[in-house]
Amino acid sequence: MADKTEMVLVSRDELQQLIGASVRCAFEEYQQVQTPQDTSEYYTIRQLAEKWGVSIATIWRHEKLGHIKGQRIGRRVLFPKEQIDRIKSLKATSRGKTKQSKE
Repeated sequence: MADKTEMVLVSRDELQQLIGASVRCAFEEYQQVQTPQDTSEYYTIRQLAEKWGVSIATIWRHEKLGHIKGQRIGRRVLFPKEQIDRIKSLKATSRGKTKQSKE
């Protein structure tokens, strides 16, 4: 069976409305997929900088180097608390080993 192609005449305004509605629908679906369900499980870049006592530029540098991985959502970058807490504990562990080896 061959698919039938049907041509329909629409005005410019109707076409703009159809395209606008389609784009809005696609954007809403994209936001639902991309937005973390529970933002309390994430740090913003500002929260992470305050937590570690460093500048926002330092956080960006670590993210660029791949030391930490942020989840990009539009223009926002969120960092999973689980990942950050794990990194924090690894830092504390490695410092403890360094101090013990110096003694």
